[in-house]
Amino acid sequence: MLKTERLRIRQFHESDLEDFELLIRDKMSSKYAPYDIPWPVDNFRDILVCLINDDAWHAVELIEKSKVIGFVVASRTEDETIRDLGFTIHSAYQNKGYAYEASCAFMDYFIKEFGIRKFTSGTADCNKPSVALLNKLGFTKVQSLETSFANDSQGNPITFLASIYERMY
Repeated sequence: MLKTERLRIRQFHESDLEDFELLIRDKMSSKYAPYDIPWPVDNFRDILVCLINDDAWHAVELIEKSKVIGFVVASRTEDETIRDLGFTIHSAYQNKGYAYEASCAFMDYFIKEFGIRKFTSGTADCNKPSVALLNKLGFTKVQSLETSFANDSQGNPITFLASIYERMY
């Protein structure tokens, strides 16, 4: 478990189910949802169990409320010294520096504990808050591409411009 001044960054627990469901429903209703891999919303318990058993996924808990307000993830890659960073903070708690605070502590932990030498991350170019956060975290844009993760109501791919970022240590 990691602790910052305001946050506890820890493995998910079964008791997080209610907060987790609220978080994912909020994420999937965001204007940026079409630019992310869709989350199934029919069985949150099964998804949570998978995350509980994966040390790459961590809950971001607001200490003062003992409430899960987000998550950070350092997904494995083919190279064990590289992890792919992801983050989500519930919209009610955004613009307060929580994603930055959690990401900094989380990356430091993975550098020290697992010898990570590089983090990568990707986001839609139109997701200005995520682009700004990656820049603030010291990431550099290394690639631009057109991609799609979801389809519209007619089954057509929702394509968008995205960028890949990396930070070396």
